[in-house]
Amino acid sequence: MTAKAKKWLLNGIKFGVCALAIWFFAGIVTLNDRVRLADNPADVWIVQSESADGDQRVIQIQHETSGELRNVTMNDLAPDEALEKGQRAYQPGLKSIISRADSTWGLGALAVFAPVPFIIAWRLRLLLSTQDISMTYRDALLLTFAGNFFNFTLPGTTGGDIYKAYHIAKKTHKRAEGVTIVVLDRVFGLVSFLMIAAITVFAARHTNIVGDFGTIVGYLLLALVIGGMAFASKRVRELVRYDRILDKLPMSDKIRRIDQTAFNLRNHAGKALVALIGTAISHFCFVTTVYCLARCFGIVPTGEQTQGELYLATLIATVVGSLFAAIPISVQGFGQLEAVFYKILVEGGWCMESAMIVLTISARLVQVFWSLPGVIAPWLGLERPTLSAEDQEAMLDPTAAVDEHIFDDQPDGGTNTPTTPADGAAHAASSTN
Repeated sequence: MTAKAKKWLLNGIKFGVCALAIWFFAGIVTLNDRVRLADNPADVWIVQSESADGDQRVIQIQHETSGELRNVTMNDLAPDEALEKGQRAYQPGLKSIISRADSTWGLGALAVFAPVPFIIAWRLRLLLSTQDISMTYRDALLLTFAGNFFNFTLPGTTGGDIYKAYHIAKKTHKRAEGVTIVVLDRVFGLVSFLMIAAITVFAARHTNIVGDFGTIVGYLLLALVIGGMAFASKRVRELVRYDRILDKLPMSDKIRRIDQTAFNLRNHAGKALVALIGTAISHFCFVTTVYCLARCFGIVPTGEQTQGELYLATLIATVVGSLFAAIPISVQGFGQLEAVFYKILVEGGWCMESAMIVLTISARLVQVFWSLPGVIAPWLGLERPTLSAEDQEAMLDPTAAVDEHIFDDQPDGGTNTPTTPADGAAHAASSTN
């Protein structure tokens, strides 16, 4: 199967999963507010309008199935003890959730996420230094912003990685090592998420917040630890005759360079540990961003729930959801992230489906907002490469990173750096086609 055919097949699967997710949530997410009454909490009434009658708040409602109209007050709504877990006497719909959003918490979410791209750029530069690949912080930051932007705006999730790999490979003769670092940069993010999830699940194992994810995350962490220790152990490599296995593989010389790039991190344990700590800090920024968004859209503790438990539930949903969303079977993990948030926040009784959907979409929008500076990267000399489907596939395959034709896409063999804003605009426009 050609690279182009594989790309079409993968995109078809991704859009298919997204379509199924949209179909499922369309059946449970509500546009208008709904209420449950004390005389029959099982019935759901749709809110038509609200008005004030003195000190009373009068709500005109319509029965979901019979169409009967009634006027009720807040005193007629079902008490908490008459409702099942996760139900609300007054259930806001999408319209009111968005219109009543608390802008203070929303701005707080944007502010808390601000350090994340700067930390990721620092991590990329640090990991490159382990291979003696020099890059200025300015270029690392531009590549991070632009990579994030392309990851969100292009089909699939590797457009930004291709962009970063292309420019890193152009700046060094160690092209296989540079491209491998781009892949390992993502691995560091997944490892950090998995470690945070495991620690959180262990700390919350006696609560009902964790649910079924505790066992899953535990097995994943165990596999990660065993696999990482085996890969970094010289004795294990000698026992399984690892070098002989590599020698028998196609392009063994190039694969050996990739292996040595990853294995070389063993000799830079200090930098690897610092990079992992920095990654964990950026992830806590993201978790706190999601928590602020939850407060922004009215997701608050009820009954015996506490703010600490809400943050813990948000942390587990965000971390485990991000791990699930990393599986490339949908666009931006849509459906996978929502499934985890549904399991933890909706079934956990923290919110209804409509608020959960607004929360997950808003979390993505915050990331998109902080990727917008990447638009200016082409104006500053880091053009977006125009590559064929085959070259795009090869770009993230470090064994193909030494193919010179990938870097000779400009007629003059140069970098085609825009010299004026107008030139930059023309180049950016042409490179997106």
